[in-house]
Amino acid sequence: MRTTRRWGDNMRDVKNLIEIVSVLGLLIGLGLVIAQLRQNEQLIRFQIATEFRFNQDNNRSAIKGEHFSKTLAKLQTAPESLTDNELLEFQAHARSLVSELDMRRVLANVGIFESDWRIWLRPETCDLMNNSIGPVWLETQRKVPTRILDDEMLDELERRLGECSDRPSFLESVRHVQLQ
Repeated sequence: MRTTRRWGDNMRDVKNLIEIVSVLGLLIGLGLVIAQLRQNEQLIRFQIATEFRFNQDNNRSAIKGEHFSKTLAKLQTAPESLTDNELLEFQAHARSLVSELDMRRVLANVGIFESDWRIWLRPETCDLMNNSIGPVWLETQRKVPTRILDDEMLDELERRLGECSDRPSFLESVRHVQLQ
């Protein structure tokens, strides 16, 4: 009788052990699924950011055209001599810059970009806007009734312009690179 009882106790112990192992296996499986979902989320974020950057680079290259560097140099040295076409290039490029900043802000707000959108494109802002036309362009954007930019974006661009004073101009940067 004792052997039967022990055998029954052993079976219950084995059954309990199997249940515990099953529950642990289930918990480990759930943990692995959650880890995989997080990894997939990071991969999707990376893909969105990469695709966004690729599209923006293509758009900005198309907007710039072949001679944009000359226009940018004129903005720095002789803005009064800009032609209408060059002013239109500046306008298009400024809107492209603002559009990219705004898109990064939106993507940061929904969690696609984990960093602060304000850190993006600081050098480009200084290169394009740190001249006599840039601040005027920003001011006119505040007065446009159906403007693209909201006050937060305009404030950020104006703040950046204040930080541009210690940066060399686009033309000075190019000259420095050419002299080396």
